[in-house]
Amino acid sequence: MARKSRQVETRMISEYLKEHYSGFPFIMNVPLGVVSEDLMREEGYKKALGMSRPFRPMADAVVILPNYLLLIEAKVWNVVNGLAKLPLYKSLVPVTPELKQYTPQNVLMQLVVGWTNPNLHVMARDAGVDLKVYHPLWLEEVVEDMHKYWTREYRDRREKKLRMREFFGVE
Repeated sequence: MARKSRQVETRMISEYLKEHYSGFPFIMNVPLGVVSEDLMREEGYKKALGMSRPFRPMADAVVILPNYLLLIEAKVWNVVNGLAKLPLYKSLVPVTPELKQYTPQNVLMQLVVGWTNPNLHVMARDAGVDLKVYHPLWLEEVVEDMHKYWTREYRDRREKKLRMREFFGVE
């Protein structure tokens, strides 16, 4: 049976935005950063934005609040990577053509996670990032499974599964 993608973080951010920010406009999958002036001149503004999209960092969401832009990353896995991205993403907001109409508003940063630990709280605080834990029932199961990943039982089951795949010639 082929593995199915569960799109966990996509579902997580969608539900989180609906639950916490439905009264405000928001944008999901926001490309950030500069778009080449030459490309815009040659191809036009809209086409240049589309052409450059794969080469620009992508924030999970931006919420347009009355006096702020809220930059959000949602992470279940690699939570520290999400935290590390936010200050870098924030630096790109003022030069992002799609967000020009909202600047020079102050930019707030928020990391939405399915689980946390004391070290993440310390790092988020020192990075100026608001840390929010969002764990609806469906996400609790995902987080629980993720935390089992490093256990001996999981590694043993995984090794057995890999041996069986090799024995049966299944990729």
